[in-house]
Amino acid sequence: MEAAEPLNYDLNDLAERADVPPRTIRYYIQEQLLPSPGQVGPGVKYSPGHLARLRLIRRLQREGQPLAAIRKRLQAMDNDAVEAALRTPEPAVSSAADYVRSVMGAPPAAATSGQPQRGVTVVHETLKRFAPSSPRPAEEPRFSPSIHKPRERSQWERITLTEDFELHIRRPLSRDANRRLERLLEQARRIFQEEP
Repeated sequence: MEAAEPLNYDLNDLAERADVPPRTIRYYIQEQLLPSPGQVGPGVKYSPGHLARLRLIRRLQREGQPLAAIRKRLQAMDNDAVEAALRTPEPAVSSAADYVRSVMGAPPAAATSGQPQRGVTVVHETLKRFAPSSPRPAEEPRFSPSIHKPRERSQWERITLTEDFELHIRRPLSRDANRRLERLLEQARRIFQEEP
């Protein structure tokens, strides 16, 4: 019979070691990203396996993976596999554009020496479908800093479109932006209801 892993972190210890709030840990357990500790109440103890899984979740999130994909991956892994995944070097993504290129299968910008990026083109073409229909001059930047400056206080909302797709929205939105969001969601519903 295999010896049980020692349970030696309370919720606050685990949260501090993993650098996540306690409520996030509860949420991950509810969403089955973390296994239940098996008991409830203030005396609940968490194992080093919980800590390792939390660290892997954070790492996979930094790599841009959605929670649904992380859940699938973690459910297929035992604690040894989680530890092994944590020992592999974390991929370096120097910019958001390089991350998009890596997801789309294109090399980083430095590796292409001025050649157009296939992945960025694909993403740009996809985003154009959702852009406002009024044409813009070619020299105007895609995002205007005066329009998209950071707000002092905002709240993010995550809308799950399917198990593999999520949409993240910063609230509050203007009335016009809410209308566009509704149109976007309507289009997404149609797309995901289509037969493959």
